[in-house]
Amino acid sequence: MNKLIIIAGVFVCLAALPAAAQEDVRPVPSWVSDRGYWVVENNTDSSIVYFYNNDNQLLYKEKVKGVLNPFRKKAKLWLTKELEQVVTVWENRKDPSKAISRQNPSLYRQMTGSVPGLSSY
Repeated sequence: MNKLIIIAGVFVCLAALPAAAQEDVRPVPSWVSDRGYWVVENNTDSSIVYFYNNDNQLLYKEKVKGVLNPFRKKAKLWLTKELEQVVTVWENRKDPSKAISRQNPSLYRQMTGSVPGLSSY
């Protein structure tokens, strides 16, 4: 009988371990993007920043004057903001229907055959 109680107690303790481990999930930092990532290559007088999407495709490469410290929070936030813009532009180029701007009437007319803001009668 004692062995049965000990085995049941061990089983209950082991079953509770995964539930306790899941409570320690850390929040995602504000500088982490879910749309891609960036890589910084520092040289002596400048930095080169590579922007990638989640498919590991190089989207854009930018040379920045001065040495960029990617460990500073301000730099991380700036790089993430730039990454979001680069991914948005790349996605718009990938899908031409998103790239059509109603602000450019001549281009809009060529692409859609109508003038923005005017309805067909």
